[in-house]
Amino acid sequence: MAIEKMKLVSIIGKYEQLDATIQAYLDSGCFQPESSSQLLGNIKGFSHVDDENPYAAHLNRLTEILEMSGIKPVTVPHSGPTPDLKEIDRKMQILNERLGALQDQKAALAQKIEETKERIENMSHFEGLDVKLEEAFHSEFVKFRFGKLPAESYDKLKFYNSNPYVIYFPCSREDDFIWGMYVAPKNGANEVDSIFNSLFFERLRLPDVKGTPEQAIEDMKKELATYQANYDELSEIISEFNDLEMDDYLTLYTQLKRSYDAFEIRRYASKYGDSFMLVGWIPEDSITLFESYMDQVDAIEYSYSDPEDTKLIEPPIKLENPKPFRRFEYYVEMFGVPGYNEIDPTPFVAIAYTLLYGIMFADVGQGIILAIAGYLMYKLKGMKLGRILVPCGIAGSFFGLIFGSVFGFEHVLDPLYHAIGFAEKPIEVMDSINSILLMAVGLGVVMMIVAICLNIYCCFKRKNPGEAIFGENGFCGLIAYVSLICILLSLFVSQLANLLVVFVIALIVTLVLIMFKEPLMHMVNHKEKFKPESSMAEYVMQSFFEMFEALLSYVTNTVSFLRVGAFVLVHAGMMMVFFTLAEMMPNAILYWLMIVLGNVLVLVLEGLLVGVQSLRLMFYEMFSRFYHGDGKPYTPAKIGEYKE
Repeated sequence: MAIEKMKLVSIIGKYEQLDATIQAYLDSGCFQPESSSQLLGNIKGFSHVDDENPYAAHLNRLTEILEMSGIKPVTVPHSGPTPDLKEIDRKMQILNERLGALQDQKAALAQKIEETKERIENMSHFEGLDVKLEEAFHSEFVKFRFGKLPAESYDKLKFYNSNPYVIYFPCSREDDFIWGMYVAPKNGANEVDSIFNSLFFERLRLPDVKGTPEQAIEDMKKELATYQANYDELSEIISEFNDLEMDDYLTLYTQLKRSYDAFEIRRYASKYGDSFMLVGWIPEDSITLFESYMDQVDAIEYSYSDPEDTKLIEPPIKLENPKPFRRFEYYVEMFGVPGYNEIDPTPFVAIAYTLLYGIMFADVGQGIILAIAGYLMYKLKGMKLGRILVPCGIAGSFFGLIFGSVFGFEHVLDPLYHAIGFAEKPIEVMDSINSILLMAVGLGVVMMIVAICLNIYCCFKRKNPGEAIFGENGFCGLIAYVSLICILLSLFVSQLANLLVVFVIALIVTLVLIMFKEPLMHMVNHKEKFKPESSMAEYVMQSFFEMFEALLSYVTNTVSFLRVGAFVLVHAGMMMVFFTLAEMMPNAILYWLMIVLGNVLVLVLEGLLVGVQSLRLMFYEMFSRFYHGDGKPYTPAKIGEYKE
C-alpha cells in the first residue's frame, strides 16, 4: 500500500561489453534505463552513444511484408542466438523472392479489379444508349461527348433550339444530374462544347471499348470475374504459404525486434575512451534478480545509490498495493502517477470511490447485475474498467439492502427486516429526502477533512513544512474548514452555538494566516525574509482574493457532495416512474416488460452517470487538495512479454 523503494544503478565497463550488458538487463526485466548524460552533464571526455541502428530498415520491411500478408507482427518465444546482419539479409532476400513477388502480383490484381469496377460503374450510366462505342470514339466527322448535366441545365436546353447541334441524349438520372451524351460536328465542336460548359456539363471519358454500353459492360464483367478469380487463387496460395512459414516469419521478427530494441537502448549510454557508462533504476526488492543476470557479464562493475543522493534524475514510480486495491491503480494512473515523495492514493480511491458509487447506485438486484457485467467485461474483453465495476456493484447491492430496493421494488425485502427485528426498512428514500441530502453533505465534510489531512502528511514528506502549516490545505486550512462547518452547525445545534465566538475567532485567525502564507512559508522553509515580486499593497490585495477563493472552495467542494444524495433520489424517482407506467399497462406481460425495460435503462444510464460523478468527486474535490500526480511510471526495458 505504498510506493516501492527504488535504487539508482550505475554500470561501467569495457565498450565491447556494452551489447552484452544491455542484453543481460533486458533479460532481467527489472531495469529502467536513464540517459547517463543527465548525470554527467558536460563533463569533458564523455560522449553520447548515437550510432545508427542497423536493424531499423530490416525491421520496417519485415513488418510491412507481414502486415500485407495479414499477419500481426508479434514476438514469440525464442531462445536461439541472434543472427548477424548477413544472415538476416539472406533470410530477408529469400522472403522477398518468395512472398514479395506474390504480394506484388496480388497488389497489381487488386488495382486492376478496382479500375475495372470503376469502368463498369461509369459505363452503367449509359446502359440504355444504342451506340457502338468504337464508332463513336473513332468517328471521322463528329465528336461524341459523354457525361452528366445538372437537371436545371437540362431544362435550359430549350433556349438553344435555334442551334440544331445543341441536342442532349439523356440515358439515366442520378440525384440532381442527368447522364447522357451530345454530338457535335468536328468543325463546330468548340462552339457546342462552350455552350455545354456554360451549362456545367461534366465530361466523363469512357474507356476505349467495343460494342454498345451494354455489351461493353458484359465484357468488362467477364474481365472482372477473371481478375477476381486470379486474385482469390493468389490469396489462397499466399495464405497456404503463410501457414507453412508462419513460425519462421515470427521467429525472424522476434530476432529483429530484440536486436533493434537492444541497439536503441545504446542511446542511453555514454562513452569514455574504450569504456561505457549506463545508469538506470531497479526496485529495491529486485536487486538479487538483477545481480543474477549482471554477474554473467565479464569486465563490468555496478553500484547502487538512493534517490535522495541525486537530484538530477527523478526515480520512476512502481505502485505496490494489496490485490483488492490494485484494480483502482487504473484511475490513479489516469490522473497521473504520484511523485516519489508523495503518497500512493490508491487505497483512498478504492475505498472512497466504491463507497460513493455504492450509495448512488443503491439497488440489490441491479448491483448484482453490474458486478456480473463488470466481471464479464474484464474476463472476455480484458477491460480494466470491468474489474472496478465488480466491487462497485457489490457496494450497490449492500446499500440496496439498507434502502430496501431490489430492481426498483421498494418493499420486497420487508419480511427480511421483520425477521431481524426491524418494524420497517431502515431508510425510506422518498420520505427521507432531507436526511439523505444532509448525509451526503456530511460524507463530503468527512472526505474533505481526510483529503486535507493527507495533504498535511504529503507536505511533511516532501519536506515542505510551511505548506503543511499555513497552506489552505494545511493545518491552518483544516482549522478554518472545521471552524466554518461548526459555525454553520451552530445555527441548528445549541451546544455548538455556545462556542460560536471561539469558532469565529479561529476562522478569522486561520484565514489571515492563510492570506499571508507566502511570507510565513518562506520563513519556515528557507529561514530568510520574504520579498514580494510587486508592491506590498498589490501583494496584500492578491493574497486577499486568493484567500477568499480558498474559502469559497471549502463551501463549493462540500456542496458538490449533494450530488451523492441527489442520485439516490434520482434512482428511486426513475424507478417510481417506470412502476407507475407499468401499472398503466393492460396486462401482466406488458407490465413485466415495462419493469424489465425500466431496469435496463436505469442500469445503463445510472451505471455510466454514477461512475462519472464518483470519478469527478475524486479528481476535482479530493485530488485537487492533496495530490499532484506528476511522477513518471516504472517501465522497465524488457523484451520478454510474448504473445502466442
